[in-house]
Amino acid sequence: MGEKIRLEMGDWLYNSGLVGLYNILEKNGDTVNFDENYLEFDSEILEKFEEKYFNYFISKYEENLSWYKIVSYKNLIDSYEESDFKNFNEDSLDNLNIYISDVLKKYLKSDSYKAAYKLIESDTDILLLEKKLSRIRLKKNEKIKDKISEVKDVFNVIKIIIDYCNSEQGKKYIAGKNVIYTIIRNAWDGVCFLNPRTKEKNMYIDYKNDFINPVEEYLSLDKTKFRYNCFVCDRNMNNLKNTLSFLNQTGFDVNKKSSHVWEFNNDVAICPICKLVYSCTPAGITYVYNKGLYINDNSSMENAIDINYKVKNEILKEHEMKTSLTYRALVNSIQEQFSDKVKYELSDIQVIRFEDEKYKFNLLSRKILRVIYDSRHDLNKLIKCGFKEGNTYFNIYDLVIDSLLNNQNLFILIHKLLVYRLSSLKNCHFSTMQIVRMLNINFRFLEGIGYMENLDKYIIKQSNEFGEDLKKAYRGKKAEDKLNGIAYRLLNSLKVNNKDMFMDTVLNCYLYAQKSVPSIFLEGLKDDLAFKNIGYAFVTGLIEGKEETNKVGGDK
Repeated sequence: MGEKIRLEMGDWLYNSGLVGLYNILEKNGDTVNFDENYLEFDSEILEKFEEKYFNYFISKYEENLSWYKIVSYKNLIDSYEESDFKNFNEDSLDNLNIYISDVLKKYLKSDSYKAAYKLIESDTDILLLEKKLSRIRLKKNEKIKDKISEVKDVFNVIKIIIDYCNSEQGKKYIAGKNVIYTIIRNAWDGVCFLNPRTKEKNMYIDYKNDFINPVEEYLSLDKTKFRYNCFVCDRNMNNLKNTLSFLNQTGFDVNKKSSHVWEFNNDVAICPICKLVYSCTPAGITYVYNKGLYINDNSSMENAIDINYKVKNEILKEHEMKTSLTYRALVNSIQEQFSDKVKYELSDIQVIRFEDEKYKFNLLSRKILRVIYDSRHDLNKLIKCGFKEGNTYFNIYDLVIDSLLNNQNLFILIHKLLVYRLSSLKNCHFSTMQIVRMLNINFRFLEGIGYMENLDKYIIKQSNEFGEDLKKAYRGKKAEDKLNGIAYRLLNSLKVNNKDMFMDTVLNCYLYAQKSVPSIFLEGLKDDLAFKNIGYAFVTGLIEGKEETNKVGGDK
Protein backbone atom coordinates (compact mmCIF):
# COMPACT_ATOMS: atom_id res chain seq x y z
CA MET A 1 0.00 0.00 0.00
CA GLY A 2 1.16 3.51 -0.76
CA GLU A 3 0.44 6.76 1.09
CA LYS A 4 -3.15 7.95 1.44
CA ILE A 5 -3.74 11.22 -0.40
CA ARG A 6 -6.63 13.39 0.77
CA LEU A 7 -7.71 16.35 -1.37
CA GLU A 8 -10.23 18.83 0.02
CA MET A 9 -12.59 21.01 -2.01
CA GLY A 10 -11.68 24.64 -2.61
CA ASP A 11 -12.50 27.21 -5.27
CA TRP A 12 -14.29 26.34 -8.53
CA LEU A 13 -11.10 25.68 -10.55
CA TYR A 14 -9.61 23.35 -7.96
CA ASN A 15 -12.98 21.63 -7.59
CA SER A 16 -13.13 21.05 -11.35
CA GLY A 17 -9.67 19.47 -11.04
CA LEU A 18 -10.92 17.19 -8.27
CA VAL A 19 -13.93 16.17 -10.34
CA GLY A 20 -11.61 15.58 -13.31
CA LEU A 21 -9.20 13.49 -11.24
CA TYR A 22 -12.11 11.41 -9.95
CA ASN A 23 -13.46 10.95 -13.49
CA ILE A 24 -10.10 9.72 -14.78
CA LEU A 25 -9.55 7.25 -11.96
CA GLU A 26 -13.16 6.07 -11.89
CA LYS A 27 -13.09 5.47 -15.65
CA ASN A 28 -10.10 3.17 -15.10
CA GLY A 29 -11.90 1.27 -12.33
CA ASP A 30 -9.68 2.58 -9.54
CA THR A 31 -11.03 2.96 -6.01
CA VAL A 32 -11.54 6.57 -4.99
CA ASN A 33 -13.30 7.40 -1.75
CA PHE A 34 -15.10 10.67 -1.16
CA ASP A 35 -16.83 12.23 1.80
CA GLU A 36 -18.71 15.48 2.22
CA ASN A 37 -15.92 17.74 0.97
CA TYR A 38 -12.88 15.69 0.00
CA LEU A 39 -11.49 12.90 -2.18
CA GLU A 40 -9.15 10.24 -0.83
CA PHE A 41 -7.19 7.52 -2.61
CA ASP A 42 -4.04 5.44 -2.31
CA SER A 43 -0.98 6.89 -4.05
CA GLU A 44 -0.36 3.52 -5.72
CA ILE A 45 -3.17 4.18 -8.20
CA LEU A 46 -1.06 6.94 -9.73
CA GLU A 47 0.91 4.12 -11.38
CA LYS A 48 0.62 4.64 -15.16
CA PHE A 49 -1.65 7.62 -14.53
CA GLU A 50 -0.45 9.18 -17.79
CA GLU A 51 -2.11 6.30 -19.68
CA LYS A 52 -5.31 6.71 -17.67
CA TYR A 53 -5.23 10.46 -18.30
CA PHE A 54 -5.17 10.23 -22.09
CA ASN A 55 -7.45 7.19 -22.20
CA TYR A 56 -10.14 9.15 -20.40
CA PHE A 57 -10.14 12.02 -22.90
CA ILE A 58 -9.91 9.76 -25.95
CA SER A 59 -12.78 7.61 -24.69
CA LYS A 60 -15.06 10.47 -23.64
CA TYR A 61 -14.52 12.69 -26.67
CA GLU A 62 -13.90 9.99 -29.28
CA GLU A 63 -16.66 11.00 -31.68
CA ASN A 64 -15.62 14.67 -31.53
CA LEU A 65 -12.05 14.01 -32.69
CA SER A 66 -10.65 14.41 -36.19
CA TRP A 67 -9.22 10.90 -35.71
CA TYR A 68 -12.80 9.62 -35.56
CA LYS A 69 -13.71 11.44 -38.76
CA ILE A 70 -10.97 9.46 -40.49
CA VAL A 71 -11.64 5.98 -39.10
CA SER A 72 -15.46 6.11 -39.07
CA TYR A 73 -15.52 6.18 -42.89
CA LYS A 74 -14.64 2.48 -42.77
CA ASN A 75 -18.30 1.66 -42.12
CA LEU A 76 -19.29 3.25 -45.43
CA ILE A 77 -16.57 1.42 -47.31
CA ASP A 78 -17.76 -1.89 -45.85
CA SER A 79 -21.34 -1.10 -46.83
CA TYR A 80 -20.39 -0.34 -50.45
CA GLU A 81 -18.20 -3.40 -50.76
CA GLU A 82 -20.79 -5.73 -49.25
CA SER A 83 -23.37 -4.59 -51.83
CA ASP A 84 -20.78 -4.83 -54.64
CA PHE A 85 -21.14 -1.04 -55.03
CA LYS A 86 -24.80 -1.27 -56.08
CA ASN A 87 -25.63 1.40 -53.46
CA PHE A 88 -22.81 3.72 -54.61
CA ASN A 89 -24.35 6.73 -56.38
CA GLU A 90 -23.52 10.36 -57.17
CA ASP A 91 -24.18 11.43 -53.58
CA SER A 92 -21.78 8.70 -52.44
CA LEU A 93 -19.13 10.08 -54.81
CA ASP A 94 -19.70 13.62 -53.52
CA ASN A 95 -19.29 12.39 -49.94
CA LEU A 96 -16.12 10.53 -50.87
CA ASN A 97 -14.65 13.66 -52.46
CA ILE A 98 -15.54 15.73 -49.41
CA TYR A 99 -13.94 13.08 -47.17
CA ILE A 100 -10.75 13.18 -49.24
CA SER A 101 -10.46 16.98 -49.40
CA ASP A 102 -11.95 18.08 -46.07
CA VAL A 103 -10.79 15.22 -43.85
CA LEU A 104 -7.81 13.27 -45.20
CA LYS A 105 -6.07 16.12 -47.02
CA LYS A 106 -6.76 18.51 -44.14
CA TYR A 107 -5.64 16.39 -41.19
CA LEU A 108 -3.06 13.89 -42.42
CA LYS A 109 -0.61 16.67 -43.36
CA SER A 110 -1.08 18.70 -40.17
CA ASP A 111 1.85 19.20 -37.80
CA SER A 112 0.22 17.34 -34.89
CA TYR A 113 -0.40 14.28 -37.07
CA LYS A 114 3.17 14.35 -38.40
CA ALA A 115 4.42 14.45 -34.80
CA ALA A 116 2.26 11.44 -33.96
CA TYR A 117 3.59 9.40 -36.92
CA LYS A 118 7.08 9.51 -35.38
CA LEU A 119 5.76 7.71 -32.28
CA ILE A 120 3.98 4.91 -34.16
CA GLU A 121 5.97 1.80 -34.95
CA SER A 122 4.95 1.07 -38.54
CA ASP A 123 6.44 0.89 -42.03
CA THR A 124 3.40 2.61 -43.53
CA ASP A 125 4.19 6.01 -45.06
CA ILE A 126 0.99 7.95 -44.46
CA LEU A 127 2.19 11.10 -46.21
CA LEU A 128 3.00 9.12 -49.34
CA LEU A 129 -0.45 7.51 -49.28
CA GLU A 130 -2.08 10.90 -48.82
CA LYS A 131 -0.39 12.17 -51.99
CA LYS A 132 -1.93 9.31 -53.96
CA LEU A 133 -5.42 10.51 -53.13
CA SER A 134 -7.34 12.98 -55.26
CA ARG A 135 -10.94 13.82 -55.92
CA ILE A 136 -12.74 11.66 -58.48
CA ARG A 137 -14.60 13.75 -61.05
CA LEU A 138 -17.31 12.67 -63.45
CA LYS A 139 -16.62 13.88 -66.96
CA LYS A 140 -19.34 14.81 -69.39
CA ASN A 141 -21.46 11.80 -70.34
CA GLU A 142 -19.72 9.62 -67.72
CA LYS A 143 -21.80 7.63 -65.24
CA ILE A 144 -21.05 6.35 -61.76
CA LYS A 145 -20.50 2.79 -63.00
CA ASP A 146 -17.66 4.09 -65.19
CA LYS A 147 -15.82 5.25 -62.05
CA ILE A 148 -16.30 2.22 -59.79
CA SER A 149 -12.87 0.78 -60.67
CA GLU A 150 -11.22 4.10 -59.72
CA VAL A 151 -13.29 4.27 -56.56
CA LYS A 152 -12.11 0.78 -55.57
CA ASP A 153 -8.48 1.83 -56.02
CA VAL A 154 -9.05 4.89 -53.84
CA PHE A 155 -10.80 2.76 -51.22
CA ASN A 156 -7.79 0.43 -51.08
CA VAL A 157 -5.54 3.36 -50.22
CA ILE A 158 -8.03 4.74 -47.71
CA LYS A 159 -8.36 1.37 -45.95
CA ILE A 160 -4.60 1.28 -45.38
CA ILE A 161 -4.77 4.78 -43.89
CA ILE A 162 -7.72 3.86 -41.66
CA ASP A 163 -6.07 0.63 -40.46
CA TYR A 164 -2.97 2.64 -39.57
CA CYS A 165 -4.93 5.30 -37.68
CA ASN A 166 -7.17 2.75 -35.97
CA SER A 167 -4.31 0.53 -34.79
CA GLU A 168 -3.58 0.45 -31.06
CA GLN A 169 -0.64 2.84 -31.39
CA GLY A 170 -2.39 4.89 -34.08
CA LYS A 171 -5.32 5.63 -31.80
CA LYS A 172 -3.07 6.13 -28.78
CA TYR A 173 -0.91 8.80 -30.38
CA ILE A 174 -3.10 10.39 -33.09
CA ALA A 175 -6.23 10.62 -30.93
CA GLY A 176 -3.92 11.61 -28.06
CA LYS A 177 -2.66 14.56 -30.10
CA ASN A 178 -6.27 15.44 -30.95
CA VAL A 179 -7.35 15.72 -27.30
CA ILE A 180 -4.31 17.85 -26.45
CA TYR A 181 -5.28 20.57 -28.91
CA THR A 182 -9.09 20.32 -28.78
CA ILE A 183 -9.71 19.64 -25.07
CA ILE A 184 -6.71 19.90 -22.75
CA ARG A 185 -5.36 23.13 -24.20
CA ASN A 186 -8.58 24.93 -23.21
CA ALA A 187 -7.63 24.61 -19.53
CA TRP A 188 -3.84 24.89 -19.43
CA ASP A 189 -0.95 25.64 -21.76
CA GLY A 190 2.75 26.38 -22.03
CA VAL A 191 4.12 23.44 -20.03
CA CYS A 192 4.76 19.75 -20.62
CA PHE A 193 3.65 18.64 -24.12
CA LEU A 194 2.13 22.10 -24.66
CA ASN A 195 5.52 23.73 -24.23
CA PRO A 196 6.81 24.38 -27.77
CA ARG A 197 10.38 23.91 -26.50
CA THR A 198 9.81 20.56 -24.80
CA LYS A 199 12.53 18.03 -25.60
CA GLU A 200 10.33 14.97 -25.00
CA LYS A 201 8.33 14.09 -28.13
CA ASN A 202 6.20 11.39 -26.49
CA MET A 203 3.36 13.24 -24.73
CA TYR A 204 2.67 10.32 -22.39
CA ILE A 205 6.24 10.38 -21.09
CA ASP A 206 6.22 14.17 -21.02
CA TYR A 207 3.08 14.22 -18.84
CA LYS A 208 4.58 11.61 -16.49
CA ASN A 209 7.80 13.63 -16.15
CA ASP A 210 5.98 16.91 -15.49
CA PHE A 211 3.09 15.83 -13.28
CA ILE A 212 3.46 12.27 -11.92
CA ASN A 213 7.17 11.87 -11.10
CA PRO A 214 7.24 15.08 -9.00
CA VAL A 215 4.33 13.75 -6.90
CA GLU A 216 6.05 10.44 -6.30
CA GLU A 217 9.26 12.22 -5.36
CA TYR A 218 7.39 14.66 -3.10
CA LEU A 219 5.65 11.84 -1.23
CA SER A 220 8.97 10.13 -0.53
CA LEU A 221 10.57 13.19 1.10
CA ASP A 222 10.72 14.20 4.75
CA LYS A 223 8.77 17.46 4.71
CA THR A 224 9.20 18.51 8.35
CA LYS A 225 11.96 21.05 7.55
CA PHE A 226 10.35 22.58 4.43
CA ARG A 227 9.97 26.33 4.83
CA TYR A 228 7.19 27.11 2.34
CA ASN A 229 3.50 26.24 2.17
CA CYS A 230 1.30 25.38 -0.79
CA PHE A 231 -0.89 28.33 -1.78
CA VAL A 232 -3.88 25.99 -2.23
CA CYS A 233 -3.70 23.12 0.28
CA ASP A 234 -1.11 24.48 2.75
CA ARG A 235 1.14 21.38 2.47
CA ASN A 236 4.80 21.98 3.24
CA MET A 237 7.09 22.65 0.26
CA ASN A 238 10.83 23.12 -0.16
CA ASN A 239 10.64 25.60 -3.08
CA LEU A 240 8.31 27.90 -5.02
CA LYS A 241 9.00 26.62 -8.53
CA ASN A 242 5.47 25.31 -9.19
CA THR A 243 3.26 28.30 -9.98
CA LEU A 244 -0.21 28.75 -11.44
CA SER A 245 1.16 30.32 -14.62
CA PHE A 246 0.24 27.32 -16.77
CA LEU A 247 -3.51 27.74 -16.07
CA ASN A 248 -5.33 29.73 -18.75
CA GLN A 249 -6.98 32.98 -17.64
CA THR A 250 -5.85 32.28 -14.06
CA GLY A 251 -2.12 32.18 -13.48
CA PHE A 252 0.61 34.65 -14.43
CA ASP A 253 4.32 34.47 -15.15
CA VAL A 254 5.88 35.36 -11.81
CA ASN A 255 9.17 36.25 -13.47
CA LYS A 256 7.54 38.90 -15.65
CA LYS A 257 4.66 40.03 -13.42
CA SER A 258 6.20 40.42 -9.98
CA SER A 259 3.95 43.44 -9.37
CA HIS A 260 1.01 41.04 -9.02
CA VAL A 261 2.21 39.85 -5.61
CA TRP A 262 2.77 41.50 -2.25
CA GLU A 263 5.96 43.59 -2.16
CA PHE A 264 7.05 41.95 -5.44
CA ASN A 265 7.96 38.73 -3.63
CA ASN A 266 6.07 35.81 -5.07
CA ASP A 267 4.54 33.33 -2.64
CA VAL A 268 1.86 32.04 -5.02
CA ALA A 269 3.16 28.52 -5.54
CA ILE A 270 1.64 25.07 -5.31
CA CYS A 271 2.81 21.63 -4.31
CA PRO A 272 3.21 18.85 -6.93
CA ILE A 273 -0.03 17.21 -5.75
CA CYS A 274 -2.08 20.33 -6.42
CA LYS A 275 -0.34 20.78 -9.75
CA LEU A 276 -1.49 17.28 -10.69
CA VAL A 277 -5.04 18.18 -9.64
CA TYR A 278 -5.03 21.32 -11.79
CA SER A 279 -3.80 19.30 -14.77
CA CYS A 280 -7.08 17.34 -14.48
CA THR A 281 -9.35 20.40 -14.82
CA PRO A 282 -10.11 19.65 -18.50
CA ALA A 283 -11.55 16.31 -17.34
CA GLY A 284 -13.85 18.13 -14.90
CA ILE A 285 -14.99 20.92 -17.23
CA THR A 286 -16.85 19.69 -20.31
CA TYR A 287 -15.62 21.18 -23.59
CA VAL A 288 -17.16 20.96 -27.05
CA TYR A 289 -16.92 23.26 -30.09
CA ASN A 290 -14.66 25.72 -28.24
CA LYS A 291 -17.18 26.10 -25.43
CA GLY A 292 -17.08 24.69 -21.95
CA LEU A 293 -19.31 24.30 -18.91
CA TYR A 294 -18.72 23.49 -15.27
CA ILE A 295 -21.24 23.68 -12.42
CA ASN A 296 -19.55 24.46 -9.12
CA ASP A 297 -21.92 22.72 -6.75
CA ASN A 298 -19.66 22.89 -3.72
CA SER A 299 -22.26 21.66 -1.26
CA SER A 300 -20.55 18.24 -1.38
CA MET A 301 -18.04 16.27 -3.40
CA GLU A 302 -20.73 13.81 -4.43
CA ASN A 303 -23.01 16.56 -5.76
CA ALA A 304 -20.15 18.15 -7.72
CA ILE A 305 -19.30 14.82 -9.33
CA ASP A 306 -22.90 13.85 -10.08
CA ILE A 307 -24.18 17.08 -11.60
CA ASN A 308 -21.12 17.55 -13.82
CA TYR A 309 -21.38 13.92 -14.89
CA LYS A 310 -24.91 14.70 -16.06
CA VAL A 311 -23.70 17.85 -17.83
CA LYS A 312 -21.00 15.93 -19.68
CA ASN A 313 -23.41 13.18 -20.74
CA GLU A 314 -25.96 15.72 -21.98
CA ILE A 315 -23.37 17.66 -23.98
CA LEU A 316 -21.64 14.67 -25.53
CA LYS A 317 -24.96 12.94 -26.22
CA GLU A 318 -25.92 15.86 -28.47
CA HIS A 319 -22.46 16.34 -29.97
CA GLU A 320 -23.81 16.55 -33.53
CA MET A 321 -25.73 19.75 -32.71
CA LYS A 322 -23.53 22.83 -32.57
CA THR A 323 -26.11 25.20 -31.07
CA SER A 324 -27.43 25.40 -27.52
CA LEU A 325 -25.19 22.54 -26.37
CA THR A 326 -23.90 23.95 -23.12
CA TYR A 327 -27.17 25.66 -22.21
CA ARG A 328 -29.26 22.57 -22.95
CA ALA A 329 -26.92 20.48 -20.83
CA LEU A 330 -27.18 23.01 -18.01
CA VAL A 331 -30.97 23.15 -18.14
CA ASN A 332 -31.38 19.37 -18.39
CA SER A 333 -29.04 18.87 -15.46
CA ILE A 334 -30.97 21.41 -13.38
CA GLN A 335 -34.19 19.59 -14.21
CA GLU A 336 -32.66 16.31 -13.04
CA GLN A 337 -31.43 18.04 -9.89
CA PHE A 338 -34.99 19.07 -9.08
CA SER A 339 -36.37 15.59 -9.65
CA ASP A 340 -33.55 13.84 -7.75
CA LYS A 341 -34.77 14.76 -4.28
CA VAL A 342 -32.77 12.03 -2.55
CA LYS A 343 -29.39 13.43 -3.56
CA TYR A 344 -30.03 17.14 -3.93
CA GLU A 345 -31.48 20.01 -2.04
CA LEU A 346 -32.17 23.07 -4.11
CA SER A 347 -29.47 25.66 -3.47
CA ASP A 348 -27.61 28.48 -5.21
CA ILE A 349 -25.06 27.19 -7.71
CA GLN A 350 -22.17 28.82 -9.54
CA VAL A 351 -22.08 28.24 -13.29
CA ILE A 352 -18.77 28.66 -15.13
CA ARG A 353 -18.90 28.94 -18.91
CA PHE A 354 -15.89 28.90 -21.18
CA GLU A 355 -16.49 31.00 -24.29
CA ASP A 356 -14.16 32.92 -26.60
CA GLU A 357 -11.18 31.59 -24.61
CA LYS A 358 -12.47 33.26 -21.44
CA TYR A 359 -14.31 32.10 -18.34
CA LYS A 360 -17.69 33.66 -17.61
CA PHE A 361 -19.38 33.34 -14.22
CA ASN A 362 -23.00 33.32 -13.10
CA LEU A 363 -24.57 32.59 -9.75
CA LEU A 364 -27.95 30.92 -10.18
CA SER A 365 -30.20 31.69 -7.23
CA ARG A 366 -32.91 29.34 -6.02
CA LYS A 367 -35.48 31.58 -7.70
CA ILE A 368 -33.80 31.46 -11.13
CA LEU A 369 -33.35 27.70 -10.81
CA ARG A 370 -37.07 27.44 -10.09
CA VAL A 371 -37.92 29.59 -13.13
CA ILE A 372 -35.77 27.41 -15.40
CA TYR A 373 -37.32 24.24 -14.02
CA ASP A 374 -40.92 25.50 -14.18
CA SER A 375 -40.32 26.74 -17.75
CA ARG A 376 -38.90 23.47 -19.03
CA HIS A 377 -41.78 22.79 -21.43
CA ASP A 378 -41.73 26.32 -22.86
CA LEU A 379 -37.93 26.22 -23.18
CA ASN A 380 -38.00 22.91 -25.05
CA LYS A 381 -40.14 24.54 -27.75
CA LEU A 382 -37.47 27.21 -28.32
CA ILE A 383 -34.51 24.90 -28.97
CA LYS A 384 -34.62 25.06 -32.77
CA CYS A 385 -35.88 28.64 -33.05
CA GLY A 386 -33.79 31.54 -34.25
CA PHE A 387 -33.44 34.57 -36.49
CA LYS A 388 -30.91 36.10 -38.82
CA GLU A 389 -29.45 39.51 -38.19
CA GLY A 390 -27.21 40.45 -41.08
CA ASN A 391 -25.14 37.36 -41.81
CA THR A 392 -25.36 36.05 -38.25
CA TYR A 393 -27.86 33.48 -37.01
CA PHE A 394 -29.00 33.74 -33.40
CA ASN A 395 -30.53 30.87 -31.46
CA ILE A 396 -33.47 32.04 -29.32
CA TYR A 397 -33.02 29.30 -26.73
CA ASP A 398 -29.46 30.50 -26.12
CA LEU A 399 -30.53 34.14 -25.85
CA VAL A 400 -33.33 33.34 -23.39
CA ILE A 401 -31.12 31.24 -21.11
CA ASP A 402 -28.34 33.83 -21.32
CA SER A 403 -30.77 36.52 -20.15
CA LEU A 404 -31.96 34.36 -17.25
CA LEU A 405 -28.37 33.58 -16.23
CA ASN A 406 -27.71 37.31 -16.10
CA ASN A 407 -30.96 38.05 -14.21
CA GLN A 408 -32.39 40.07 -17.10
CA ASN A 409 -35.99 40.10 -18.26
CA LEU A 410 -36.87 39.22 -21.86
CA PHE A 411 -38.69 42.39 -22.95
CA ILE A 412 -35.92 43.69 -25.23
CA LEU A 413 -35.61 40.33 -27.00
CA ILE A 414 -39.40 39.93 -27.31
CA HIS A 415 -39.70 43.44 -28.76
CA LYS A 416 -36.99 42.71 -31.33
CA LEU A 417 -38.63 39.46 -32.40
CA LEU A 418 -42.05 41.09 -32.86
CA VAL A 419 -40.51 43.86 -34.97
CA TYR A 420 -38.76 41.22 -37.09
CA ARG A 421 -42.07 39.35 -37.53
CA LEU A 422 -43.55 42.54 -38.95
CA SER A 423 -40.62 43.73 -41.05
CA SER A 424 -38.41 40.78 -42.00
CA LEU A 425 -40.45 37.59 -41.96
CA LYS A 426 -38.01 35.65 -44.18
CA ASN A 427 -35.31 35.92 -41.48
CA CYS A 428 -37.62 34.66 -38.72
CA HIS A 429 -37.37 30.98 -37.88
CA PHE A 430 -39.96 31.09 -35.12
CA SER A 431 -43.71 31.49 -34.73
CA THR A 432 -45.70 33.98 -32.69
CA MET A 433 -46.72 31.08 -30.43
CA GLN A 434 -43.08 30.73 -29.48
CA ILE A 435 -43.06 34.41 -28.51
CA VAL A 436 -46.00 33.63 -26.21
CA ARG A 437 -43.86 30.92 -24.63
CA MET A 438 -41.14 33.51 -24.04
CA LEU A 439 -43.73 35.77 -22.40
CA ASN A 440 -44.70 32.87 -20.11
CA ILE A 441 -41.04 32.41 -19.13
CA ASN A 442 -40.68 36.16 -18.60
CA PHE A 443 -43.79 36.21 -16.40
CA ARG A 444 -42.32 33.46 -14.19
CA PHE A 445 -39.00 35.33 -14.02
CA LEU A 446 -40.67 38.57 -12.92
CA GLU A 447 -42.85 36.66 -10.48
CA GLY A 448 -39.73 35.01 -9.05
CA ILE A 449 -38.08 38.36 -8.30
CA GLY A 450 -41.14 39.75 -6.55
CA TYR A 451 -43.38 41.17 -9.29
CA MET A 452 -46.66 39.96 -10.83
CA GLU A 453 -47.78 38.55 -7.49
CA ASN A 454 -51.36 39.82 -7.80
CA LEU A 455 -51.83 38.98 -11.48
CA ASP A 456 -53.67 35.98 -12.83
CA LYS A 457 -51.16 33.41 -14.12
CA TYR A 458 -53.25 33.09 -17.30
CA ILE A 459 -53.00 36.79 -18.09
CA ILE A 460 -50.54 36.18 -20.95
CA LYS A 461 -52.88 33.69 -22.60
CA GLN A 462 -55.89 35.98 -22.12
CA SER A 463 -54.10 39.05 -23.51
CA ASN A 464 -52.91 37.07 -26.50
CA GLU A 465 -56.44 35.84 -27.20
CA PHE A 466 -57.82 39.39 -27.04
CA GLY A 467 -55.28 40.38 -29.69
CA GLU A 468 -56.41 37.47 -31.88
CA ASP A 469 -60.07 38.46 -31.43
CA LEU A 470 -59.36 42.05 -32.48
CA LYS A 471 -57.50 40.79 -35.53
CA LYS A 472 -60.55 38.70 -36.51
CA ALA A 473 -62.76 41.77 -36.13
CA TYR A 474 -60.51 43.76 -38.49
CA ARG A 475 -60.48 40.84 -40.90
CA GLY A 476 -64.30 40.83 -40.84
CA LYS A 477 -64.25 44.49 -41.84
CA LYS A 478 -61.70 43.69 -44.56
CA ALA A 479 -59.28 46.08 -42.82
CA GLU A 480 -56.54 43.60 -41.96
CA ASP A 481 -53.97 45.67 -43.84
CA LYS A 482 -54.29 48.35 -41.12
CA LEU A 483 -52.94 46.02 -38.43
CA ASN A 484 -49.27 46.31 -39.32
CA GLY A 485 -49.30 50.05 -38.71
CA ILE A 486 -51.29 49.58 -35.50
CA ALA A 487 -48.84 46.94 -34.28
CA TYR A 488 -45.88 49.28 -34.93
CA ARG A 489 -47.56 52.07 -32.92
CA LEU A 490 -48.28 49.71 -30.05
CA LEU A 491 -44.71 48.39 -30.04
CA ASN A 492 -43.30 51.91 -30.03
CA SER A 493 -45.42 52.85 -27.03
CA LEU A 494 -44.35 49.67 -25.21
CA LYS A 495 -40.70 50.38 -25.95
CA VAL A 496 -40.85 53.83 -24.35
CA ASN A 497 -43.30 52.63 -21.66
CA ASN A 498 -45.94 55.17 -22.72
CA LYS A 499 -49.23 53.82 -21.36
CA ASP A 500 -51.28 56.75 -22.63
CA MET A 501 -50.11 56.29 -26.22
CA PHE A 502 -50.77 52.55 -26.00
CA MET A 503 -54.28 52.94 -24.56
CA ASP A 504 -55.22 55.67 -27.06
CA THR A 505 -54.33 53.28 -29.90
CA VAL A 506 -56.17 50.37 -28.26
CA LEU A 507 -59.32 52.46 -27.62
CA ASN A 508 -59.39 53.68 -31.22
CA CYS A 509 -59.02 50.09 -32.45
CA TYR A 510 -61.91 48.80 -30.36
CA LEU A 511 -64.04 51.80 -31.29
CA TYR A 512 -63.41 51.04 -34.97
CA ALA A 513 -64.19 47.35 -34.44
CA GLN A 514 -67.30 48.28 -32.44
CA LYS A 515 -66.24 46.03 -29.58
CA SER A 516 -65.94 46.72 -25.86
CA VAL A 517 -62.43 47.16 -24.44
CA PRO A 518 -61.37 44.18 -22.24
CA SER A 519 -60.99 45.02 -18.56
CA ILE A 520 -57.61 43.28 -18.59
CA PHE A 521 -56.02 46.53 -19.74
CA LEU A 522 -56.92 48.12 -16.41
CA GLU A 523 -54.47 45.69 -14.79
CA GLY A 524 -51.74 46.97 -17.08
CA LEU A 525 -52.29 50.55 -15.99
CA LYS A 526 -51.45 49.67 -12.39
CA ASP A 527 -47.89 48.48 -12.96
CA ASP A 528 -45.23 49.11 -15.62
CA LEU A 529 -44.08 45.47 -15.87
CA ALA A 530 -47.66 44.19 -15.97
CA PHE A 531 -48.34 46.75 -18.71
CA LYS A 532 -45.47 45.39 -20.79
CA ASN A 533 -46.46 41.75 -20.31
CA ILE A 534 -50.08 42.39 -21.24
CA GLY A 535 -49.11 44.71 -24.08
CA TYR A 536 -46.62 42.38 -25.77
CA ALA A 537 -48.97 39.41 -25.41
CA PHE A 538 -51.75 41.48 -26.99
CA VAL A 539 -49.55 42.58 -29.91
CA THR A 540 -48.41 38.99 -30.44
CA GLY A 541 -52.04 37.94 -30.86
CA LEU A 542 -52.70 40.92 -33.10
CA ILE A 543 -50.05 39.92 -35.64
CA GLU A 544 -50.66 36.18 -35.30
CA GLY A 545 -51.92 34.48 -38.42
CA LYS A 546 -49.32 35.87 -40.84
CA GLU A 547 -47.83 33.14 -43.01
CA GLU A 548 -45.86 30.70 -40.86
CA THR A 549 -43.70 29.40 -43.71
CA ASN A 550 -40.52 29.90 -41.71
CA LYS A 551 -41.85 28.41 -38.49
CA VAL A 552 -39.38 26.14 -36.74
CA GLY A 553 -39.84 23.86 -33.78
CA GLY A 554 -43.29 22.53 -34.57
CA ASP A 555 -45.07 24.82 -32.10
CA LYS A 556 -48.72 25.51 -32.63
